[in-house]
Amino acid sequence: MVGVDRAMARKFYTDTPISTINKETGEAPYFEKIIVWFAFLSGPIALISSIVLGFFAFKWWGVICLVLCPIAFLVYSSLSARGDSKSIGITLLLLISVGVHFFGNFNMFWVTLFVCAFLFSLWCVRVLYCSATLLLRCFVIRNRRAFEYLSDYLTIGHI
Repeated sequence: MVGVDRAMARKFYTDTPISTINKETGEAPYFEKIIVWFAFLSGPIALISSIVLGFFAFKWWGVICLVLCPIAFLVYSSLSARGDSKSIGITLLLLISVGVHFFGNFNMFWVTLFVCAFLFSLWCVRVLYCSATLLLRCFVIRNRRAFEYLSDYLTIGHI
């Protein structure tokens, strides 16, 4: 089994230029970088959107969203970088909130939209780390040169 540090995997796909990866490994993982960058950029955009929607939903009480949402986002981001964090819980919450928003009989359009946007920002952060880890693990397993290039950052274990 090949273990990959989540923070290092995220940094590999967001900080390392594709030309450097191609030169060192003989392969340019464009698709993987697109997935990781989508999650990397979508999380903060969704967070800002949720804060704006918080003002539509709660009027001047939206100031609470302005303070609490970024704090919750940062705490969740730090928890997402841990190796034992999974994406199933936040995915289910996001799906339920989207279902409630579109199929619920609520007169609280802005509130449910705020919840969907905020949960989407958290989902993006979790998917950022989970996908980067999975994609980098697959990359080093299928590409010997990538394995050698990143061997200092990998953990090899027995199943």
